[in-house]
Amino acid sequence: CHVEGSAQCPFCGLSGVSAAELLLHVNQAHLDYLTPENELMSFIDDQSPSVDGDSDSMSECRGLSPSITADLPLNGLMATSSGSARLSNGVTANHISGNSAKAVLQNGTNNNRNGATPKGEKVTGVRSKNCDTDDGACGVTPKEAVNGLDVINGGGQGSPLRSQLGLKLKTHTPATAKSSPLQCPLCPYASENSTVLEEHINRSHFDPLSPSVNGAVAGASSGTETCTQSTLQCPICVRSFQSVSDLELHVNIEHRDILSPGKIDPSAICASEGVTNGHGENVCPICNMSLESMKTQEMEVHIDSHFVKTPLAPSSESDLEKQAQKLREQREFEMLRAQYGMDDQGNFREQSAAAMQRAVYAGEMSVADYYERQVGLRAAESHGIDDGTSCTKSVAARVLSLSSTSPGVVKSLVCSAVDHYASSYGDKGWGCGYRNLQMLLSSLLQNTSFNEALYSAWGNQAPSRTAMPSISRLQEMVEAAWNQGFDVQGSESLGCKLQNTRKWIGATEVFTVLSWLRINCLIVDFHRPTSSDGRHPELFNWVLKYFEEPRVHTPPLYLQHQGHSRTIIGIEQRASGLTLLVLDPSHGPRDVAALGSSQVSLRLIRRGPTAMRAQQYQIVAVMGLIETKEQYQASKVLRSIRIPPDR
Repeated sequence: CHVEGSAQCPFCGLSGVSAAELLLHVNQAHLDYLTPENELMSFIDDQSPSVDGDSDSMSECRGLSPSITADLPLNGLMATSSGSARLSNGVTANHISGNSAKAVLQNGTNNNRNGATPKGEKVTGVRSKNCDTDDGACGVTPKEAVNGLDVINGGGQGSPLRSQLGLKLKTHTPATAKSSPLQCPLCPYASENSTVLEEHINRSHFDPLSPSVNGAVAGASSGTETCTQSTLQCPICVRSFQSVSDLELHVNIEHRDILSPGKIDPSAICASEGVTNGHGENVCPICNMSLESMKTQEMEVHIDSHFVKTPLAPSSESDLEKQAQKLREQREFEMLRAQYGMDDQGNFREQSAAAMQRAVYAGEMSVADYYERQVGLRAAESHGIDDGTSCTKSVAARVLSLSSTSPGVVKSLVCSAVDHYASSYGDKGWGCGYRNLQMLLSSLLQNTSFNEALYSAWGNQAPSRTAMPSISRLQEMVEAAWNQGFDVQGSESLGCKLQNTRKWIGATEVFTVLSWLRINCLIVDFHRPTSSDGRHPELFNWVLKYFEEPRVHTPPLYLQHQGHSRTIIGIEQRASGLTLLVLDPSHGPRDVAALGSSQVSLRLIRRGPTAMRAQQYQIVAVMGLIETKEQYQASKVLRSIRIPPDR
């Protein structure tokens, strides 16, 4: 039986109060338990009584912290004339005294809040202090049928039906065991497939700041995405659009230079229901046209048609080969331009400074030498005179002396005079033509007639008679000859500009500048080998005849072949054949200075027929001075002697 005053709150353990006060306490302090917000409400309609007062749901409720709501009215109480009150939750308070009933009515009238007891908890009969002993002396009260359930003393073991309560409860949809979808971090789009979500992010949010949402994919995939903006801003420019499709079309067309649309992954599309209507067909990412029946090449042509006016559609393998060949030729042409200094990157002065700095870092040059060379280089460049640091004087006399006494040499023929000019920091890799021209000029300066012609090129400047023009000065002289109509075709091939560049020069430029100086020259073109083994015996015979001809002054010969040039200073006639004596700008000053010290040193400059196997050679030979205007005008057009002669 229930002892009076022993009722206890099932949530917080409150005891020692009357039943009416306990009921009021439950409805006020534990209203959140009676009206769960986030849990299922199906227990209200559960007609099976709960017999376990310590059920799991009650334990769960006790694990929470109760929230106390002030001034909450009690679930609607209806007072009767006999002083008993019937609660709207189906619990009847019998034998409540007038004062107690009145207090309950004052605190609990017109209550429309949910007062349902959590499932699994017993609601004991509520009795007043003036318990009627005729009904069992505070014992078990008679059963009362409420909604088909036996309720002891008005306190049923189960909860009443929701329809009997008149409560304003939030409806809840029964939860199903379903995996939560993957949410896009940039928009409300969600998908259960990670591949589809990745494709959505890559396509719809290619710019992290882009508010654009790919409506075609997102709307079909989940249907949970909502547009929160009335206009969609282009992430690249300032234009706005009303629909996603218009924005996507604008980006793909107007900004195709920076946007490369991703390819559709058929496996990822098939994995998500609704992306391609469940069929997994390939569609064009631009116009949504079905590409299912197209081949891969046809698909590429169709997609390319959205971005270019004339899409590339090679019709055969030969067309592809021609295109590949054209690309290779273009790359090779650019490499040749850079190799021959046609890319206009750097000049003699800049390369000198950079190369000398590297030499200092590598320990090849001291800091003092670096600054000394810099000062000398600037002074020489400002006056257009070579600083002479790479020059080795009077080479011809020493070579002739040693060569004529060499064993096996029948006759040795050497030019009148020559100085060797080696490549320096500023022209290494591209200045061989200028250095060989300086070697030729060094010989001409030793003759009075040629010296006068060369000295006239200085104009108002008055350097010494033996001053050697620097590389920058030689570039100016070639351009001056071009400006007067010499070698128009050669000028155009070099872009009509030579100063402050690293462009190579060859036999034609040497001929041009000498003709401009009124020095009569001859170009001899050995355009192919004249022996079956690839040698050039005709070249050796021609050089021998040149040095055998009696002259007052015999200059050296400028020798040009593919990619390089050298200077022929003489020839040796042996019983076994002919050997050229050739100076090379790549020879260092120390090596050239050692010429004449021993027979072995001549190996540096000796070149036999087996060493001269290039496909083509050109020789520039000085034949004298230009005496008349007719000869001067005729020299503006390059003419050469071809050996062997054309048939």
